[in-house]
Amino acid sequence: MKTTTKDEQIIFQNQSRLVMDWFNTCGICADILDINMVTDLQVIWITKGFSKELKERYDLMNKYLTDKYPQYKQQNT
Repeated sequence: MKTTTKDEQIIFQNQSRLVMDWFNTCGICADILDINMVTDLQVIWITKGFSKELKERYDLMNKYLTDKYPQYKQQNT
């Protein structure tokens, strides 16, 4: 298991809460894997900054969420 600093723990907890709130706002009851996937992307954005590679990962995530959750597609069309 990777050792994390207190700052990294705080960032992860804050982003995890933001992601769960976002899913709830979109009317999605996401599973833990999806919450972690989106949280990980958010943490990367905060710790490493936004990049072309991260944008591509967000695009893949959006396609995945659109395919898995029909209500997400309705919100993003």
